[in-house]
Amino acid sequence: MNQSGDGFPKICIFGDGMMSHATEKEARRRGITLTTVISGDDLRNGWPRKKGDLKNAEVAIDFSAADAVPGTVKRCMELGIPIVVGTTGWQGVAAEVEGVVLNGEGALLHSPNFSITGTLLFHLLKLAGAWLDREGGFDPFILENHNSSKKDAPSGTALRIGEILLDQMSEKDLLQLGLASGERASNMLSIASARAGSSPGRHIVGFDGEHETLELVHNVRDRGAYAVGALRAAGWIRGRTGVFTMMDVVTDMIDVMNTDLSGDA
Repeated sequence: MNQSGDGFPKICIFGDGMMSHATEKEARRRGITLTTVISGDDLRNGWPRKKGDLKNAEVAIDFSAADAVPGTVKRCMELGIPIVVGTTGWQGVAAEVEGVVLNGEGALLHSPNFSITGTLLFHLLKLAGAWLDREGGFDPFILENHNSSKKDAPSGTALRIGEILLDQMSEKDLLQLGLASGERASNMLSIASARAGSSPGRHIVGFDGEHETLELVHNVRDRGAYAVGALRAAGWIRGRTGVFTMMDVVTDMIDVMNTDLSGDA
């Protein structure tokens, strides 16, 4: 991302965990104006000291907690502020939250993974899944590991990968979460999770065939990868209305690249 403070929207950040700190650090490094950071205590206490500061923001970034997301989105829609949500674990109320955004003609961009290359992995898996489904004889699987403090399992990224593969592979229609004893039904796609140490995230997606195996690996070395992507999303969403994901951002990037390549031909 080649963006700095000049011309970049003023942002506020919800949350006081590792990802919110990483995003704040990256924003300050780039000279991006940060109007306020609204901590978990502020969210739990109704933001008594922060409401005025929020009004000065042009885009909000949420890395708070799953149960806080409906409230932060609602407040941002009331103020006309687009919001980028990187918090995971709130998908059970996604339809309700997205309805608030659409009814208010606001803007929400959410994704389980804001890494640019992680989102590119989603794109590649659509191609690989469709191709290998047509080829036949390949059985997909998903392995993921994160740090011991991550609360949700499987990760939002692993679940999104599972959704993509269920859409692309005709013999799979159900996710198997965790390792189960006994023989696995052929229609099930396995997702296995581990929580240990301090890893920011590693995902392995495999397609196992009779004579060969294809594996795609995405390994995040530090949370800066997610912070950079969240800031890119914040710059992208300004001026838009609707509900988006990081795939929309990466698709735009791919379209620009294809246009540039066509121009060079």
